[in-house]
Amino acid sequence: MSSWDQLRTELDLWQSEGRVATAWWRDDDAVTVTPELETLLGFEQDYKVPLALAVIPASLQDDLVERLVETIDTRVLQHGWAHQNNMPEGRKKQELDDIRDVDAVIADLKQGFAVLSSRFGNRFLPVIVPPWNRISDDVAAALHNIGICGLSTFNARKKPEPYKGVLQVNTHVDVIDWRGTRGFVGEDAALGAMIAHLSARRQGEVDPEEPTGILTHHLVHDAPTTQFLDNLFSMEHSALSWLRIPGVFPWQ
Repeated sequence: MSSWDQLRTELDLWQSEGRVATAWWRDDDAVTVTPELETLLGFEQDYKVPLALAVIPASLQDDLVERLVETIDTRVLQHGWAHQNNMPEGRKKQELDDIRDVDAVIADLKQGFAVLSSRFGNRFLPVIVPPWNRISDDVAAALHNIGICGLSTFNARKKPEPYKGVLQVNTHVDVIDWRGTRGFVGEDAALGAMIAHLSARRQGEVDPEEPTGILTHHLVHDAPTTQFLDNLFSMEHSALSWLRIPGVFPWQ
C-alpha cells in the first residue's frame, strides 16, 4: 500500500467515526515576493488551502505587502524579529533566547509587532512563530503582555494554553530534510508524519483538537517538494478539512 493509500485509509477511519480531520498550513521565512512564494500562493488560490505566512519583520520588503493585498485567505504571522541566532557555539540556534535579558527580547518582538500590524492591518494575526521553532519559557510567558495571543512551534502540543492568554497551535509535518539533503524529505516521511499525527489525534494519544499542521519553507523548495505539495493540496477527501487561519487562531 502506498503512503497516499495509507493517508486515505486513515481519513476513512475519521469518516467512519463521523469526525473531520482538520489541517492547516504554515510557511516560514517570508520577506519578499519570489517565484517560489508565487507557486505557493497559486496553490492557495487553485486548491483553496489557506496559508499562514510567517514574515520576518526586520527584513520585510514593500513588494510582499503589496502582493498579499491581492490574496484572499493568506494571513501573516510574526516570525520573530530578524531571524538572528543569539546562542553561543554549541547550543541550538535560537533568536528568542534565554541568553539576553528577557526585556531585550520582548523589545525586539514589540518592534516587529508594530511593523507587521502597521503594514498588514487585520491581515496580520498576533501570533509568534519563533525562528527555528524555539522560544525560552520566560519570553513565552511575557508574550501576552505585549498583545501576542498565539504561538506556533513544531510537534504535538502538550496543552492548548501553556502560557497565560496564549493559544499554541503547532505544525507536525516538515517537508524539508534539514539534517540531510536539505531538500524534500520524501513522500513516505512527509505522509508518514501526517498519518502519525492524525492517528494519534483520533486515538486520543495527543490533543485531538489541535489541527495537523504542514510546515513549508518556500525559499528552499526543490521540484520534488513542489510536486508533493501540489499532490497533497489537490487531494480531496470528505473527512479532510483545511482550516482558514483565523479559525486556527480564533480570538473571539
